[in-house]
Amino acid sequence: MNKRHILLLCIAIIIAFLFWYSSVLQSAFYVIASYLNALAVENELLAILVFVLTSALAALISPLTNIPLVPIATLIWGPVPTIIFLLTGWLIGDIIAYIIGRYFGYKAVSYFVSKEKLDDWSNMVKKRTTFTTALLLRIALPAELGYAFGIIRYPLNLYIFITFLSELPFAIISTYASEAVLSGDTLKFFGLIGILITVIIIAFRTTHSDLV
Repeated sequence: MNKRHILLLCIAIIIAFLFWYSSVLQSAFYVIASYLNALAVENELLAILVFVLTSALAALISPLTNIPLVPIATLIWGPVPTIIFLLTGWLIGDIIAYIIGRYFGYKAVSYFVSKEKLDDWSNMVKKRTTFTTALLLRIALPAELGYAFGIIRYPLNLYIFITFLSELPFAIISTYASEAVLSGDTLKFFGLIGILITVIIIAFRTTHSDLV
């Protein structure tokens, strides 16, 4: 299953509870957010670049994640720009993973993923090459699946489109769930988390039963 998204869920829930029930944490958060906001105002392009790069690294190497930065980004730029920056970084990382897999092969990818896992994922994609199944695999399996798409030379344009569709809902939910945490809207937060869990479970079960 997609470890990055599972990790995202765990981190989001833990941070939400800590934030809601700790005035000390809330105060510390807003102090840090205020400081980073001042830096972002002075160096906006650099701040955006750092956020996008951390997102790209999270897509390249699981279980790295920059989700703890999303609430701060939401305060600084607002939900829509944060979604765009987060999605852009994830797509950059996913495309880099594809390029590494396609042009440098197993030797380079072995630094990030074991050969056994890579073989399994490559076989899954080869055997189930329909657009829908490839999309579900992209949702259900770890971020490093991009390396496998590159190794089997899956069409790049389709890979980018599939990756965009698979990452978009997670970028939206991550951002608006962060906004819900900051506003104390528990119903909205857990509603979004519930949607995320449902999407992951449906994708995983569908691909798992299809590949048995």
